[in-house]
Amino acid sequence: MNIKQIQKKYNTEAKCLSFLEKLRWGKAVTCTYCSSANTKRLKSEPQRHHCNTCQRNFSVKVGTIFEGTRYPLTDWFLLIGMMLNAKRGISAKQLQRNMGCTYKTAWYTAMRVRSAMIDDCRYALQNIVEMDEAYVGGKPRKGNKPVDNEPNISTVTNKRGRGTAKTPVVGIVERNGKVVLKVIEKLTSRNLLAMLKENVDTKNAIVVTDEFKSYKAFDKQVEHLVINHKKQFSKGVVHTNTIEGFWSIVKNSIKGQYVALSKKYLPLYLVQAQYIYNSRNFTGNLFEEYLKQAVSDEKEMLYYKPARSVKSIVYPKKRKESVCS
Repeated sequence: MNIKQIQKKYNTEAKCLSFLEKLRWGKAVTCTYCSSANTKRLKSEPQRHHCNTCQRNFSVKVGTIFEGTRYPLTDWFLLIGMMLNAKRGISAKQLQRNMGCTYKTAWYTAMRVRSAMIDDCRYALQNIVEMDEAYVGGKPRKGNKPVDNEPNISTVTNKRGRGTAKTPVVGIVERNGKVVLKVIEKLTSRNLLAMLKENVDTKNAIVVTDEFKSYKAFDKQVEHLVINHKKQFSKGVVHTNTIEGFWSIVKNSIKGQYVALSKKYLPLYLVQAQYIYNSRNFTGNLFEEYLKQAVSDEKEMLYYKPARSVKSIVYPKKRKESVCS
């Protein structure tokens, strides 16, 4: 949906609440605390309900990214629409200008929106799969000096690619399919193999990588093809052009939209890039599809801070057994 359609269809708080209730509960309202169906709508506050079992009041916002917010749902919906339609991301400063709110509100709301884009089920990428790593970070400033004789990013290296002090991000993409991203500090064979097994159907896939030595462990687990970039960039179907094309989208979005990102919140920005890319061929109503997920997710941002470490939010140790198609 575009902004004009969202503004026309959800132009009041009541319409927004009604739609969220329909997505979350359907026809029968259930308590967000005890799951009891013995509830009734409060006459004094029509947007809230009362549970006769646990004697607590609640609204459809409880347990979602909208919980505790004083920001109007009409503005939430517009902001979500802007983020879903921004194929290369959108910064908090741009949202601030578009929505006429404060920077803190724009940043906090956008982070909550990104937290509902997290896929909590595992993938099973098949067919021809490409795997590669990228390094995210700005150019070191020459004027920065080491503190207590400890080297920092400015003094360690200004190198591009492997061996740099930038943050490594690993991506796996199925050709004409989905992409999976993860921040991995140490690019060891063990870590890369664990990511491969978690996201790729190794029995029905051919994995293409470059000549990086840590990928050699794949030979015993899956059919593994290697393209040596020192000699050539493609040899028939053996290439990593798909994942490298995706990296160009990510890096151009950082350079053109965000300008700078903190390492702490980088996984959430990657979540948005992954969600937008994986939804590129979705033929339904992406806005309403996103809201279905938003009303079923727990609130991960509390008082302008993540409820726990960002990595544990984005990369939970236990994922659902269902496979994301």
